[in-house]
Amino acid sequence: MKPAAHESVDFKRVLHRLIDVLQDVVYFPVRHHSPVCAAMVSSLIQSLRPKAVLIEGPSDYNQHLDELQLEHELPIAIYSYFRRTVHAKKDATDTKADQPIVGSYGSGAYYPFCEYSPEWVAMQAARQVKARIAFIDLPWLQMAHLDQTTHRYADAELRRGQYIETLCRRLQVDDFDELWDRLVESDWTLDVAEFMRRVHALCLHIRFGESAIHRSDLSRESFMREQIEHHRTELKGPILVVTGGFHCSALAAPSIGIALDQTPTESAEPEPDTPSMPEIATVVSGIALTTYSYERLDSLTGYNSGMPNPGFYELAWRFRQGNQAFDHHPLLVQLADQFRKKKQVISTADLIAIETSALGLAALRGRPHVWRSDLVDAVSSALVKDELQYETSSPFLESVYAILRGSRRGRLAEGTRVPPLVQDIGQQMATFEIELKRSSTQLTLDLSEESALRRSQFFHRLKLLGICGFKLVDGTNFFDREDLSYLWESWELRWTPEFESSCIEASRYGTTLVDAASVRMLEQSRGQDLNAADASKLLVEACRAGVETLSEELLVQLDRMIGCESQFALASEALGHLAYLVCYDEALGTKRATPIKQLLAECHTRCLWLLDSLGGTLPDEKKILAGIQKVQEVIQRASTVIREDRNELRQIFLRIQNDREKHPSIRGAAVGILWNLGDIDPEGILQQMIGFQRPQELGDFLAGLFLLAREVAQRHPQVVQTVDRMVMEFSGEGFQHALPALRLAFTYFTPREKHYMLSTLFEALGIKEIKTLPRLQVAPEVAAQAMALEEMIFTEIEQYRLGPDDE
Repeated sequence: MKPAAHESVDFKRVLHRLIDVLQDVVYFPVRHHSPVCAAMVSSLIQSLRPKAVLIEGPSDYNQHLDELQLEHELPIAIYSYFRRTVHAKKDATDTKADQPIVGSYGSGAYYPFCEYSPEWVAMQAARQVKARIAFIDLPWLQMAHLDQTTHRYADAELRRGQYIETLCRRLQVDDFDELWDRLVESDWTLDVAEFMRRVHALCLHIRFGESAIHRSDLSRESFMREQIEHHRTELKGPILVVTGGFHCSALAAPSIGIALDQTPTESAEPEPDTPSMPEIATVVSGIALTTYSYERLDSLTGYNSGMPNPGFYELAWRFRQGNQAFDHHPLLVQLADQFRKKKQVISTADLIAIETSALGLAALRGRPHVWRSDLVDAVSSALVKDELQYETSSPFLESVYAILRGSRRGRLAEGTRVPPLVQDIGQQMATFEIELKRSSTQLTLDLSEESALRRSQFFHRLKLLGICGFKLVDGTNFFDREDLSYLWESWELRWTPEFESSCIEASRYGTTLVDAASVRMLEQSRGQDLNAADASKLLVEACRAGVETLSEELLVQLDRMIGCESQFALASEALGHLAYLVCYDEALGTKRATPIKQLLAECHTRCLWLLDSLGGTLPDEKKILAGIQKVQEVIQRASTVIREDRNELRQIFLRIQNDREKHPSIRGAAVGILWNLGDIDPEGILQQMIGFQRPQELGDFLAGLFLLAREVAQRHPQVVQTVDRMVMEFSGEGFQHALPALRLAFTYFTPREKHYMLSTLFEALGIKEIKTLPRLQVAPEVAAQAMALEEMIFTEIEQYRLGPDDE
């Protein structure tokens, strides 16, 4: 609370001005999506017959107000969006905005309307009395950097503060929703005068209880006052202002010489950083209608602080419209049907218990009729029973909330204006002969065909933008790349009610599908938790949508993430994806993409630096070795792309090979790469191998060596012979310790290769006939343990001279 505000402002004087409906400007307080507010504003307009009805809403939509008179099915929403794009200048004198994009920022905001929204009802009533209609709020473009709340008809400012907490405690209600129902929504005796007095008083106390007002609210209120004054000077006669109750006092107080004297908060949200000059900034904005649904409108499932359970309040609205007392029985009928459709056990006795409990709770709470919270609590007490402690997940309560939420979805009337992106999507669907139907359609694409590839890119762009109705269900895995013999995709196409709205809402990313997908990829690349591997996957995803979606800033972002990567495993994973795009991927058209080649070179350099910094312990040896294999693959396949010369590479791997602090597997891998580069001969490999005679080192060294240079063991029998000699010198316990790493080392050979090495070894040992060994009936680990135990026993026998020849 801020006591100084109460002392400096005459509360009664401000309240008297707010409830006075005989003034030239009348301020009507709204809680968004409140049936009572809708009924009262309609009544006031009919009796007052104002010359203008000014409504809290986006003023940049005023030129399109006639669209709201079309035969839409509610709920719908006004969707306002913008995109600020920064282009790099070629030089300081360049004024063209068609240069590469180096920065982009944008967002969209919703102004939803349902049948009982006060703003919607006010417009209908205003048309009946032939009053001027205008929205008077700041355009979203001008307030987005101050307020990130994208659902504009919300009421978060009414819910917070010490005053509301105190009032809830005194009236013994749980939260603001129940408080509002108690004071306003469930009171069937309210008339306009009492409504104005009660709601203005509530909102005025909330306003005075704020120690500081959000900067966006102050900016909006200043703009709205200017708009009100503009219309007041043009018209003779009363003007009705319909805004959120929180704003009414700020709009009215200056007209009677009172300043609220409230300071703004300091926590304004700045726009994201953009590159330094020289640059050219362009802004593209738009505003259009889009469909909405009760599920999105419900504060319990998605809407930002709106009224809960819109289906319930729609029923309340219908009773008010018919001048009838509220009756909860239609909801009980729906509940019973819902329970039985879901095969939830509910009897006549249960329904009687719900009814009895609901009536009792309503009477206890001082209501003449059962209300929303009474019904929810009655179901909880009558049906949930032992599950009460888990009520949020109770199937009975889920059914209750589904009924109270309602399932209504909006539909736009034919001829409604749509943004350019929606037109572009429609044109491309016609070009590709794609028609969404209510039944699911399966479409399989052979990506080796140009027409199928273009369709695939179109689908991936829609998928990036979250367009509903297009689902990738199967196909070639371009991330694991286990089978690239046949490149294909399978898509499921199906019309959904959200298709149109998702297309409209994606318009905040651009006016064409290619531009929008590019901007969306850029937005995803700005994720704070992204690493180099994630960045490379984004690049693969972008390429699946077509190389046209690769913006300069996206590539800069990916390059930055790769340059900052501190883990070799993640950097090498990124290297694998980039190598695929540069060396192999003809299907996606990236083999000739110079920017991706540059990323590959940067990533390879980063991997070499990180590899050189690895120590004696490895968190995940298999991933590290796989990463080193990718480094070698790039050296072999893309030597003209990477910038490291032969001598630099040789020095790096020689340094790793000779560093005794590094893990044996890394040193073995370095030896393998040097052998492939021709910088070490078999004799040198044998000398290196002798340095790893300990059981805990030999297997790891061989794992690295054989992964990178399998041919060494096949072309040079002395390598296998040396391994055999070293292993035979191990004790039983030592062999058991070395076995896991040795098994890993030899898994890199095929069965035919193993047979060849075994034959070569036997020949060197003078064994002419190779007998087939009987199949071992136990696991190798068990056999190794048995052999170690036998050796321990034989050692004990020898130590204590227990042999048959000992005395």
